[in-house]
Amino acid sequence: MISIPKLNRIDFLVLIVIVIIGLVHLPFAFDGDQAFFRLGALEMHQGKILYRDFWDVKQPGIFYFYFLAGTLFGFNEIGIHVFELIYMVFFSIILLLTLKSYFQHRIIASLVPLLTVGVYYIVSGAWHLTQVEALVGFPLFLCLWLTYKSLKYEGKQRFYLLLLSGFFGGIVLIFKLILLLILLSFWLTILICSVLIKRRNVLKEFIEISLPIFIGIIFPLLAVVSYFAWFNSISILYETFFLYPPRIVANFAFDKRKLIAGIKWFLSAFYPLFLLAIVAVNVSLRKSKNILTLLLVVWCVFDFGVILLQIGAFWEYHYLLFFVPLGILATKGLDILWQPLKELRSPIITIAFIFLLFFPLLHTFTRKSVILARNNFALTEDTRFKYQSLFRPKYPSLRSDAEFISQPGSLSGDIYVAGDPSIYYFSGRTQSTILRGWALEYFLPEQWPKLIEQLDLSKPPYIFIDSIQGAIINKNFPKMLEFIQRRYRMVHQSSNGIWYIIK
Repeated sequence: MISIPKLNRIDFLVLIVIVIIGLVHLPFAFDGDQAFFRLGALEMHQGKILYRDFWDVKQPGIFYFYFLAGTLFGFNEIGIHVFELIYMVFFSIILLLTLKSYFQHRIIASLVPLLTVGVYYIVSGAWHLTQVEALVGFPLFLCLWLTYKSLKYEGKQRFYLLLLSGFFGGIVLIFKLILLLILLSFWLTILICSVLIKRRNVLKEFIEISLPIFIGIIFPLLAVVSYFAWFNSISILYETFFLYPPRIVANFAFDKRKLIAGIKWFLSAFYPLFLLAIVAVNVSLRKSKNILTLLLVVWCVFDFGVILLQIGAFWEYHYLLFFVPLGILATKGLDILWQPLKELRSPIITIAFIFLLFFPLLHTFTRKSVILARNNFALTEDTRFKYQSLFRPKYPSLRSDAEFISQPGSLSGDIYVAGDPSIYYFSGRTQSTILRGWALEYFLPEQWPKLIEQLDLSKPPYIFIDSIQGAIINKNFPKMLEFIQRRYRMVHQSSNGIWYIIK
């Protein structure tokens, strides 16, 4: 049986620090993506079926997460972020319980949540929190750890470990199918290690490893497929998962500038971890040939491969895929350096080294904390909105746009926003169409006529077209603007875009 160590006092202290760091981020604003996920989850809460009644190209995991968070704690910033904090604290506990034996020094082993979950919170802004790439770190780690542990066991124990590894791999796929490449890298690495270390037959080992993984991965996927089959939505599920994504990618050229911008953000945010991880790779992998270190390095390599495959995106939050493996490797690097640092004549040098290394992260967190304190810890609605606006300057203008259709005498009903979904959030209204109005640059040609049909059928009393999405509509399907001008009249213009009211 696998022996799980208990938490010590330092572990609990670290968990308290993680909670404090998370609490600073509870009032953070929704960015457009988060507002959209919240909108989809809210519509699911109201009885609509994902993809059939509310469409997006993403896999359902992110909407399930927001649905559960909103149902338990409320469909607002605090509610979603409270659930994420609970999720991340639980993840921190798992990291502490599973990785004790990976480190030599107990005090360093206790720091692993700080260099993973803590760093994730500190480097994240409104755009980064509760994104898919951040949330999948938990099931990805469980998949990796169970896969690694399976190498040390035989028979039923090995089978159950790989079964669970496949199960958590299936959960990862519910969030994002392309992450299958990372999962396969784990399983292929352990297959190669098993063949080389135990000198076993490749075919026999492949069957013994792949069979329980396949059975495990089927359970969560079958549950999702069964749900959509119950509502006769298998065809749209298949199109969304397998037909649309390659066609969307084919419409975009490789954007080198966006890739470089994302890498710059990643390096500026994570470079302290990156430097320590180099130490871990050099000593733990090159000299000691530690298999867990190998798996973490493989994870990082395939993270970057997955990012490169997402042509047309290369968003900053994609690099959050690194926060778990890089944070663990960085902790391992600090573990390796700990003894030499302790042997220095002056402890001041050790303290100065650690302080200077982590100064950018400490500075960022201190700045967020000071701003929160100056705004009365965001305890009232006014101070919370002021705090949110400092980290997302566009928030006041978006709320102002929503308030325009919330005045006495405004027409009631669902609306359509070709722009930031935060307008739905502030107005308290939902989307009148199945097809979204967010990220229209990813629309396929046949979706534009369908959008007009849905607008014609639902007849939303108001349509909002922001300047960015308006340019995309004018370029890709000007007939939509013609339709709006025939059926609607301009009623209000703001710095973000134009409101139209039905004639």
